[in-house]
Amino acid sequence: MSNEFKLPSTKAAIFWPVGTGDSTTIVIKPNQIVMQIDLRDLEKANDSDEPEWCIIDELVKVLPKKGNGRPYLALFVLTHPDKDHVQGFAELQKRVDIGELWHTPKIFRDQSDQEALCEDAKAFRKEVDRRRKAILAAPNAIQSGNRLRVIGHDDILYDDKYKDLPENCKSRPGEIVYFVDGNDLTGHFQSFIHAPFKDDQAKDKNKTSLSMNIILSEGDKYGQFFFFGDREYTTIKRIFETTESTKNSQRDNTPYLFWNVMLSAHHCSKAVMYYQDDGDAEECFKKDIMEYFSKYSIEKNGYIVSSSASDFLDEPGKNPPHEKARKRYEEIIKPGHFICTHEYPSKQSPFPMVFTVDRNGFSFDDKRSKSQSPSGLATTVTAARGGTQPPSTQVGFG
Repeated sequence: MSNEFKLPSTKAAIFWPVGTGDSTTIVIKPNQIVMQIDLRDLEKANDSDEPEWCIIDELVKVLPKKGNGRPYLALFVLTHPDKDHVQGFAELQKRVDIGELWHTPKIFRDQSDQEALCEDAKAFRKEVDRRRKAILAAPNAIQSGNRLRVIGHDDILYDDKYKDLPENCKSRPGEIVYFVDGNDLTGHFQSFIHAPFKDDQAKDKNKTSLSMNIILSEGDKYGQFFFFGDREYTTIKRIFETTESTKNSQRDNTPYLFWNVMLSAHHCSKAVMYYQDDGDAEECFKKDIMEYFSKYSIEKNGYIVSSSASDFLDEPGKNPPHEKARKRYEEIIKPGHFICTHEYPSKQSPFPMVFTVDRNGFSFDDKRSKSQSPSGLATTVTAARGGTQPPSTQVGFG
């Protein structure tokens, strides 16, 4: 499905209806710098009767154009190499100029993992390797189209292939990134890296997901967006515990736990708040993680987005989205602030969900009908707090 869509003329985060999978577009500088977090482009989306959107077609239409006339995507971020996060990358690469790639080391680990990668993940890995070679050949003159950032601690970074990669091509948990494709975006954009941690490296793909808190700023106003990838209870809890441990230090990172919008981890999976500890007969609800989410919702007015189809069920063995997870999220936020990408503004005609940041602060132009919208208005704009920019110092951890 595809209707007329244009990128907003302000900083923004756009969540696309692409089935159960992730595709988020971040407008950092309108008509100049746009980033894409994960990608799921389905062939069936070409059918106008299907609810999924052809995100690559849309990006080709709405991205800024370079001097050569080709669409320009400043940054593509892959949180982890599962198919529902990278589907269509090979096609995107053919049709769009991508300035920079971010990824975790997992894309290069363990031969068994490499063989299991989908074709688009292999295409991503091949492009990363090409860029790595280009960077090592000219480390002091890295050009747009060759830029790369490897995020996380990993033994692989000490291998011969990677040990000479410049430090400005690496980031670790506890660090903030202000640069995108060579542009210093201080005062406009920052991405605080929460994970992967050092001991995540040998775990499965979900538990090595890139997790980050992105802040878009306009003057002294800002909006915060939290991304966990496909992480589950124990690793998300660790993010909160580790970051809170810096609270009384010289470099307090707790401001990077706050959120206006949180993308529900793993497409609204119950594994975020239900877990079976050693010795437990079955998985149990973990109240502490929900308390963390609630604690850091800005002005208790945050939105939780489920990047999924609307088939919320709890049958044994069913993949996300899960109904019991949805209910737990709805308990900690205002009515109507949990939004599924395939229910917005309606199940019949899903449309990209747009949250903006301008000189008035964070806002959401809610296009749901009166019966669906939390306010009862056809169109609402909910503004969150403005205020002082979060601190730009940070402490590393891992």
